[in-house]
Amino acid sequence: MPLGIRRSRPNPAITRPAAGTRSGPLSALWQHRDFRLLWLATIPSQLGQGMQQVALGWLVLELTGSGGMVGAIFAARSAPNLVVGLVAGSVTDRLDRRLLLRVSLAGMAAIASVVALLLFLDRLEVWHLMVFTFALGTLNAFETAARQVYVYDLVGGGEAVKGIAVVSLAQRTGGVIGALAAGGLLEWRGPGVSFLTMSVGYVLSAGALVWLRHAGAAAPLAREPMLQNIQHYFQALRSNRTMLTLMISTAAVEILGFSHQALLPVLALEVLHVGAGGLGVLTACRFLGGALGSAALTFAGAVRRRGWLLLGSVAAFGVAQVLLSQSPNFPVALALVTVVNIAASATDVLHQALFQLAVTNEQRGRAMGSWIVGIGTAPLGHLEAGYLGELTSLRLALVANGLALLGVGGIMAVLMPRLRRM
Repeated sequence: MPLGIRRSRPNPAITRPAAGTRSGPLSALWQHRDFRLLWLATIPSQLGQGMQQVALGWLVLELTGSGGMVGAIFAARSAPNLVVGLVAGSVTDRLDRRLLLRVSLAGMAAIASVVALLLFLDRLEVWHLMVFTFALGTLNAFETAARQVYVYDLVGGGEAVKGIAVVSLAQRTGGVIGALAAGGLLEWRGPGVSFLTMSVGYVLSAGALVWLRHAGAAAPLAREPMLQNIQHYFQALRSNRTMLTLMISTAAVEILGFSHQALLPVLALEVLHVGAGGLGVLTACRFLGGALGSAALTFAGAVRRRGWLLLGSVAAFGVAQVLLSQSPNFPVALALVTVVNIAASATDVLHQALFQLAVTNEQRGRAMGSWIVGIGTAPLGHLEAGYLGELTSLRLALVANGLALLGVGGIMAVLMPRLRRM
């Protein structure tokens, strides 16, 4: 343990389950009031995220007609993860996670409201959207790190995979609702109403989190100065090969797998010819697949050999993406988008849990900062997928990335023994 850091003491405000209390896949929900509140507040916040996925891609495609620019807007949304990931992790280790959640959500609500106002005034330009999207991505990086670490605070290491999976289920549920709502609102009321509704979702979530009572049993009681905190992070990254391995794995999956979301607007408009409403349904199936993947981990019981499960999920992610490239019609595309994101969600949840299990309690925020840096490589994937699809074809872009992801899973299985043993 780095000098100057002491382990946290159990918080008596949140007790361990007593004999006779409920157990099972959703036990964390029943045992902790604050976990239930966090789960419920996650749904409206992720409604906003689901609406972003649809509204941003569709709006840019309408403004520019360029699939490459769709990739660029998603890159602008993900780029802050790479820029602020380490800072977000360190801040999460120093500040009350509840305060960080509330402030981040309030900031996202304000930005979405400004975008809505510019749309109503017919003053929004592409560069405005790029700037505001980058700002939304920045605040989302802080909100994501704080939420996932707070889950661990509440449920502990033994329930980490299950707890993160349950909250991930709420995220995907909110995303399904948001994607469907955005598709309908874009068709019937326009993008301004979509961004205004997005803002309302963030406000509702921030308001609900005001009622959180406890910092959590696993929250560290001693906090280092920021500079020392960051120094210890880099020391841990050099000495903790497991964390470095997970960062590389996260980056590879993000670049080659999650970049498929940048191709969905092009798939809807130019291949399937289903319009904004169809894009909303496609994106909803993306979140539905994520919910199913999270639910599978939630109800799987004790998860053992997590490293092998992660590697299998990465391989399945690649195969499903290749199959998606061959979608002959809209119903098949919906089914395959769902399958792709079942695997995607499993890789996401397992990465988040393994990062926090690989470090001491006082370094979990920084571990999640490493995960955010890993997903911060997404702009490379969004730009690559967008422009490869524009230069060749959407189908070829999906095949190329799917096969590459399948290869990465095999390489990791051979060259990363630490990952196999986790």
